Amino acid sequence: MENLKFEDMSISKGTKNALKEHNFVEPTEVQEKAIPLAIKGRDLIVQSKTGSGKTLAFLIPIFENLNSGLEAIVLVPTRELAQQVERVARSIGKAHGKRTVVIYGGAPMERQIAGLKGASMVIGTPGRVMDLMRRGYLNLNGIRFFVLDEADRMLDMGFIDDIKWILQKTPKDKQMMLFSATMPPEIISLARRYMKNPEKIILSEDEITAENVAQYYVEVGEINKIAKLSSLLISERGKYLIFCNTRRKTKNIAEILQKYGFKAFALHGDMRQATRTRTMDAFKQGKIDILVSTDVAARGIDVHGITHVVNYDVPLYPKDYVHRIGRTGRMDAHGKAITFVTREDKEYFRRIEDFIGKRIPKMEIKNVGKIKERTDYKEISDIFGMVKFNFELKNELSEWDLIKIANNVGIGENSIGNIILEGKRGSMKVHYRSAPKVKKMRVFKKLELAN
Repeated sequence: MENLKFEDMSISKGTKNALKEHNFVEPTEVQEKAIPLAIKGRDLIVQSKTGSGKTLAFLIPIFENLNSGLEAIVLVPTRELAQQVERVARSIGKAHGKRTVVIYGGAPMERQIAGLKGASMVIGTPGRVMDLMRRGYLNLNGIRFFVLDEADRMLDMGFIDDIKWILQKTPKDKQMMLFSATMPPEIISLARRYMKNPEKIILSEDEITAENVAQYYVEVGEINKIAKLSSLLISERGKYLIFCNTRRKTKNIAEILQKYGFKAFALHGDMRQATRTRTMDAFKQGKIDILVSTDVAARGIDVHGITHVVNYDVPLYPKDYVHRIGRTGRMDAHGKAITFVTREDKEYFRRIEDFIGKRIPKMEIKNVGKIKERTDYKEISDIFGMVKFNFELKNELSEWDLIKIANNVGIGENSIGNIILEGKRGSMKVHYRSAPKVKKMRVFKKLELAN
């Protein structure tokens, strides 16, 4: 039996043309099951993995049924996802003569307020949506379609009360669609309270961990992460997806790797869609073998042959860890996930281990890279941020003499801790920020770290 095509579905010619323009030919499983039900006006609860095509599963039915005025709102957890959803919505809306607007925090309000005029659909993050509602710029009285996308992630980020507040400001008689990779009790409770006899489409069980992925962690301070990464890239060749927690860091890491001759590129929410598409195509085709990405930019990535996932930053939420490492070890292939853990990250890392129900083994990465490792004084300091040095003096000095010499090389008295002197031998503690300056004190015959 032939696979179902969008061309064969009961959707308008305008939608079909828009899909064809973006080379969408066959619906994914979630699209095939959700679209017909949603077009009929059914409330939906959809549990589906990231990258399963859920965006079109809710956008197509909405645009098939829009009339006039602002009738649809899509709530998402982050600005990157809001931008991503709006790009798809804009292309389908264009075919129907409908305008969309994206609203999120951290950007000027003026353009977003202007975009609300004449918009049929708003895609936004809960905080900015509430802000514009309170200021009187956004009125949801005419909403007929309400979508919660990545509901479990919004729950993790503490948006559940905001969502309830927004829902209470919308008409009771509306169609709701809830999409989530997992179904925590709070999400189920939300659905029971606000949805009318919803149809459930369960396409993925709650994922706890990836079976075909060997997981490890590396203890490393922030300043040596890039050196460890370069050593890993050289010692274990493969196709790498590297996760950072911020857009700025993805750019910085990719630029440093490029400087040292690695074929690495960044993927983040601030990039133009055309640039993102080119980068992804190059990664898929093997023209580049290292992609440095944020979580949201990587959502929807389904690239075969990724051998390694590196968590350059420990994710803040355990579920994000599961999503990240699930990018490798697909289609019965085996993959490797390596997480860089600083001393400050250990609490978050333990939460991840508790969530997946096992302890992740530690691995060592020998320094064989093009980037040399440096002494990380912060990582070896005590709980007060102090680093202990043992020394032997060239000549006997008093404690006051040592403090004066330390001051002369830029180590302030507030940065100096306990000093112990026994003749020419002794120890002193210095705050990690000033620790590199200790070597400038030309009074030591011998100097070594005690930590």
